[in-house]
Amino acid sequence: MNKPSDLLFGPCVSVGEVLVEAARLFEQAGVDAPALAADLLMMHLLETRRAGLVMLKNDHATEGLKQGYEALVRRRLDREPIAYILGETGFWDLDLRVTPQVLVPRPDTETLVEATLELLTQDGLGSLRVVDLGTGSGAIALSLAKACPQHRVYATDRSSAALDVARENARKNNLSDQVTFVQGAWFSPFKATHPLFDVVVSNPPYIPTADIDLLDPEVAVYEPRLALDGDADGLRDLGLIISGCRQYLKPGGWVLLEMGWDQRESVRVLLEAEGLFESIRFFEDYAGNNRAVRARRRL
Repeated sequence: MNKPSDLLFGPCVSVGEVLVEAARLFEQAGVDAPALAADLLMMHLLETRRAGLVMLKNDHATEGLKQGYEALVRRRLDREPIAYILGETGFWDLDLRVTPQVLVPRPDTETLVEATLELLTQDGLGSLRVVDLGTGSGAIALSLAKACPQHRVYATDRSSAALDVARENARKNNLSDQVTFVQGAWFSPFKATHPLFDVVVSNPPYIPTADIDLLDPEVAVYEPRLALDGDADGLRDLGLIISGCRQYLKPGGWVLLEMGWDQRESVRVLLEAEGLFESIRFFEDYAGNNRAVRARRRL
């Protein structure tokens, strides 16, 4: 067991001093948003919110607190995603549980949700059938279901562990009755006689295999590679979903896909080569990068 003098925060007297030292360590290690990371981990440890943390900063930092906090800080210094440490993250207007079995939902993917909601919130649509392929934590499917309870949302994933997380998030957000989860890759859970979908949406793997190990450790080391690896050119799964629309997307229906920032023209080629689609439109994320595409199947 560590002696008090061996702890990262051994000399610190107050909670505030511990936070300052943690932020310094994070900055030194190249961790993003070091002060925010320090605060979030302390809030998690103390089971308090921001206002409560402010009130506690002048409190004495006990050895027990410093030891518990150090365990969390060391995990973040090892570049484990903070969402995995906390076990949860926010996405759109949901609070989601996340585990190492699912990707951490990112603000980039909110671009895909927003582009989809532009369609689903139009007047006079009736009840549509929407499918989220490769749902992971359920972030996309649940966001759509919450915003548009009049539509029926389906969600697939090949990973049973990911579906367990998605179902838990549905329960957590009181959306279990609005989303049907089924196991299988892309369209494979659905029979050829299954009614067609009005909207197909997906954030598939799109990172070229050779690029994954060049990413930040938070992604390359900790996030599930199956959900990242899009084969040599990053286009394998994008192509599979686009071609699958021939059998599973209604004429007049829409497909919406997240993609890499540099894949715009490659994805356009895939859509045009299929010979099914019109009204192809690309959407930028909050950083101004190409992030999503939307296309309509011809009538």
